[in-house]
Amino acid sequence: MGSRSIVVVKSLMAWDTPPRIDEQELIDDETQPYADLRASMGDVRNANRLLGGTQVVTRQVRRWLRAPAAPAAQSVPITFLDVATGTADLPLAILATAARDGIGTRIFGLDYSAQILRAASEVAAGSPAIQLIRGTAFRLPFRDASVDYAICSLAFHHFGFEKSVRALREMERVARRGWLVNDLRRARSAWYLFRAVAALARMNRLTRHDGPASILRAYSVDEYLAMPAALGLREGTDFRLERSLFYRVALVRDKPPAG
Repeated sequence: MGSRSIVVVKSLMAWDTPPRIDEQELIDDETQPYADLRASMGDVRNANRLLGGTQVVTRQVRRWLRAPAAPAAQSVPITFLDVATGTADLPLAILATAARDGIGTRIFGLDYSAQILRAASEVAAGSPAIQLIRGTAFRLPFRDASVDYAICSLAFHHFGFEKSVRALREMERVARRGWLVNDLRRARSAWYLFRAVAALARMNRLTRHDGPASILRAYSVDEYLAMPAALGLREGTDFRLERSLFYRVALVRDKPPAG
């Protein structure tokens, strides 16, 4: 790509990245009717599945499970912590991914919302490998290096930058082998696209409000890069940033073996 093309692309990206607007989302309001919350979380599960969010996670999980240093031959299961688990769609997807490779897994799904955990318990019923826990991302109820991998999807935009750094610091603390943060990139074009899709799909009223709000609360690529940098981690050495279709951004860390 020539220098002129690079300038054009950067100009388009700058135009497409509006200022961040931290508007409260209805799904964070515990007074909302449970039926609406459950329906909205169903919209989120479908969007993750159809627009690639789930694939961002399962693709990285496959890499971890198939890596030469992966503990696949051990008798103990590989452990995952899903921070802000929602209705446990990602734990279920991770279980299915690991099962295809014949690898035992145990997954902790953590969320602060009692109503969301209620919905998660209904969705994940019958999956004994998933344990749901109520707790905060900013003070994870786990010992240092007590799980193999930590994952957080579509939650950092709820936190604000400083709290996102705190949550990432906690994930770094509890994860022995690595972590993944998967979220949206803030973009005007994404805002317009989601409004059109939500109307055509007749999504729940919470989703129609929260989807566009989530996009405007999300971060730019540079802002995502600044989060692990605040922990002293270096891009390309300690972590990497991956971009996927439908405005997805992932921060991925593979920790070096202990010792």
